[in-house]
Amino acid sequence: MQAASQPALAKMQDIITPEPIGFWPLAYGYYLVALLLIILIAALFIYVKRRGKQLAAKREALKLLAEVTPDDPQLALTVNSLLKRSAMSYLPREQVASLQGDDWYAWLSAQLPTMDPKLPSLLEKRYQSAHLTPEEATQLLSGAKVWLQHALPLKADKEALCSH
Repeated sequence: MQAASQPALAKMQDIITPEPIGFWPLAYGYYLVALLLIILIAALFIYVKRRGKQLAAKREALKLLAEVTPDDPQLALTVNSLLKRSAMSYLPREQVASLQGDDWYAWLSAQLPTMDPKLPSLLEKRYQSAHLTPEEATQLLSGAKVWLQHALPLKADKEALCSH
């Protein structure tokens, strides 16, 4: 009866609501965030891969040092060659291979100022016929381990590289 009394209302249709807003297409900001996230993940992956390669020589040197026994008669020679080889893994051969004696010990100390001060004198015993005492052997191994852990990876000295 209501519709008959108001014919204009009877002709009207119900209100039609629009379709809900869909997820697609995404706004430009989402694409930008996704792109930045992909770039960040790729950069992190590249950094981790390069860092792993950079630290490979350090890990190998520490592994080889762990295999050296304190009762080795050539302990000082073995440790010295291990330190030199690990240094040459990071720097050009010309910069490290020729270092001997006081120059070598000064170079080792320059790379790690907190180096054990007895390390050079223990390394010097590689030329002596008397073997290291057990205490000296232990001190040499621990000093070399600290040097490898804290001095590596070495950074190339730009001035030294330019002069060659």
